Amino acid sequence: MQTSLSQLSLSLEQNPKQTLVKVEELNQLFLHPQPSSRFWFELKVIEAKAKTRLGQFDQAKQHLYQLESYLPVMGVFQDAPAQIKLLQAQLALKQNDIGVGLLLLEQARDLVPKEHVALRSDILHSLAWALRYQAKYSEAEQVIKDAISLVAPIEDKARLATYYNQLGVIYDYMGSLQLALRFHERSLNIQRQLQNQQGISNSLYNIGEIYRDLEKYPQALQHFKQALEVDKALGDPIHIANSHGKMSQVHLQLGEIPEALSHSQEGIELARASGANSDLAWQLSILANIYVAQEALTQALVTAKEALTLAIEAKAKRTEHTVRIVMIEIWLAQSQYESALSEIEWVLDLPDIGTSYRATLYRYQAQALQALGQYKYAVQSLESFIESRTQLYHDLDKQQALTMQQNVEFIRQEQALKLIQNEQALAQATLENLKLQRGMGASLLLCFMAIGIYIYKRQKQKQQFVELEADMMAQSLTQKNRLLADVSHELRTPLAALKLTVEAMQHNIEPDPVKGFVKIQKKISHLDNLIKDIYQSAQFDNDAMVLDKQPVDVSVLLQEIVEEFQPMYATKQQSLAFSEDVDSTLFELDAARIRQVIFNLLRNSHFYTSADGQTRVMLTMNKKGLTISTEDSFPGVASEDLEKIFERLYRCEGSRSRDHGGSGLGLAICQQIVQAHGGSISAAHSALGGVAITLHIPHQPQA
Repeated sequence: MQTSLSQLSLSLEQNPKQTLVKVEELNQLFLHPQPSSRFWFELKVIEAKAKTRLGQFDQAKQHLYQLESYLPVMGVFQDAPAQIKLLQAQLALKQNDIGVGLLLLEQARDLVPKEHVALRSDILHSLAWALRYQAKYSEAEQVIKDAISLVAPIEDKARLATYYNQLGVIYDYMGSLQLALRFHERSLNIQRQLQNQQGISNSLYNIGEIYRDLEKYPQALQHFKQALEVDKALGDPIHIANSHGKMSQVHLQLGEIPEALSHSQEGIELARASGANSDLAWQLSILANIYVAQEALTQALVTAKEALTLAIEAKAKRTEHTVRIVMIEIWLAQSQYESALSEIEWVLDLPDIGTSYRATLYRYQAQALQALGQYKYAVQSLESFIESRTQLYHDLDKQQALTMQQNVEFIRQEQALKLIQNEQALAQATLENLKLQRGMGASLLLCFMAIGIYIYKRQKQKQQFVELEADMMAQSLTQKNRLLADVSHELRTPLAALKLTVEAMQHNIEPDPVKGFVKIQKKISHLDNLIKDIYQSAQFDNDAMVLDKQPVDVSVLLQEIVEEFQPMYATKQQSLAFSEDVDSTLFELDAARIRQVIFNLLRNSHFYTSADGQTRVMLTMNKKGLTISTEDSFPGVASEDLEKIFERLYRCEGSRSRDHGGSGLGLAICQQIVQAHGGSISAAHSALGGVAITLHIPHQPQA
């Protein structure tokens, strides 16, 4: 019987449909209820969990009421009252009835015996879920950490994986994406070890959400697709609906409206059938966004209002915040600035508004105030927006610094461990040699001499190795410190200019408020681009870049990019030409990344080439691989600068010094992308009098 229960518990995570079938077969062993039997009780608990996961809420509720009626007979099971309360709470939370769920969880926490550690941790996990649902993220974080501290000593991997996933979601909502990704990866690794399909699906879903936040849509779509396939196999209607909703969001952000609408409609249908108002409100908010993209603003507003009503009824604070931002976007699109401002002020006064939400609201507030001509207040909103964004990136910087410190300490400990292991191995080898040499007589002295020489050389080599590693570590830290100093300088410059402009408008020194506002927007855009480039370059350093290689018609890709740049070049009377020498135009690469490289090169050429200058783009494809080169006319770059222009934040002297609002990271990012493709990029003097940049990607062998 115990074996059957263990198998059912494992099957519940893998296939709740099949689990329910097996439970019904085992129920045939009991002609009548036997509440005094532990096996019968555990069987009923598994049955209630399976029905809840499959969305059979009414049956699960009736089942739990019946089980609760047997409590007087089940007095020998000390954990039974708390177990039943927890199941009732989880069912209420699944139906978005947060008030009832919290009340039942408090009752369960009062009833659970102290020695039942796993059950206590399960109650805390559900409590953290309910607090997260109410946007009480700090409280939820502490509660789930308490749950982790309970199960970590007993090495309950299944629960640890589930709790890590929950903590990752909380950090995601708090805006700490690095911490979120770290705990989701921990959860995913454990779930893979346990072969828990539902757990794997949950981790893939949440990691996909982080990729979506980072605007890495192909990776996000890949994770959501895989999560949807697993969810469909397992049969949980809420999970299936949520995966459809996430895929709808990504398709919308990619501009794929029909696909977004199809997934949205499927998600809404499942959410309506489940009766979960919060999930339905979230699905409707996505549909409202689709209507906005289709410019069907009246329909979008009607849908958003329905979503808001459902979110308020369900007391789903985070969903309510999301829907209200959608409504603000609709009013701004309809030029209803007064309505938008009223809603923004109301939302800003709500408790537990995350920093990311707050920054978005301040940006919309500035946009509305500018449209109404209230420039002074628009500037104040922009200051608040900048402060919120700075706080977000400040937190991210602290996380990155902590990560670097942990990495250095890990390397140090690993190195110390290796040295100890080498010394132990050397001592063991010496001991074995001494044993073998006993009784050898005349050769003993020679052997000792050989061992002595060996030890001396070994120690000398080891010392050289330690010194080399120390030098490399010192160089690495020096480079990182220099990079951090350069980054601080680059951030300080636009911030100082932005501060001067804001102060000029505050004290009415700026004669033209409209021009002053435009200056502020340009500086914010410059600052935002700089921070994005710094973050992207850091991600590349950590090998976090994932290439989405597909067969691409490179000729068509380059022609499209050149056509997009023609209007920009025309503003300076510059010519932009494209030529090719190809055997075949198809090549396997990440089109989005290569587009980013060419955009960077052409943008630099436009900015730094003099008026009436010329730029040429050339494509060569043959058996050796793909070669793309850009060259432009006067002015050029000094020979000593050519080898350094791909270094991060390097400044060229003379006419090509950075004075066009760039981050100084563009060419460094280009080099990282090309190297990730297995290629190389170089700079040389152009025959036209400027700079020639050439990138080469060889053909990759088929796996």
